[in-house]
Amino acid sequence: MTPLQLIGRLHPLVVHFPIACIVLAGAGETVRLFWNRPQLGAFVTWALGIGTLAAVLALPTGFVFAYEYHPQPSLRWMLQLHRWLGVATAVVAFTAWIAARTWIETLSPSKRWLRRGIVWLASLALIATAHFGALMVWGEDYFSQS
Repeated sequence: MTPLQLIGRLHPLVVHFPIACIVLAGAGETVRLFWNRPQLGAFVTWALGIGTLAAVLALPTGFVFAYEYHPQPSLRWMLQLHRWLGVATAVVAFTAWIAARTWIETLSPSKRWLRRGIVWLASLALIATAHFGALMVWGEDYFSQS
């Protein structure tokens, strides 16, 4: 195995960290609707920062892995969608991290809702990206198999 192949094969390991962190940030932002504490705002910002860094690290491993992994022709559209959703997720997660840092304890309702919306959008983008990655690994009929 070449070093480049090793980098690509790390993708399935690396992607789980941003999944956990960014989804936790989205959940934390939801909890802040009902129980807004400074520690929770700090946690959301920290989780987004770590999740964004991990997502940015997952991107090159995914691009390298895609050269080794050749899906059947009927799934190539899914690989492309997964790839570019991953890039978009990293960008949105970075934007959410900036918003969370900038407006961590803002009193402005519009900024608070904008922060929440961007964090939730990052979580949803990540879930969509992960979904298409899982479909390529486990197949579209995973839940219907007996």
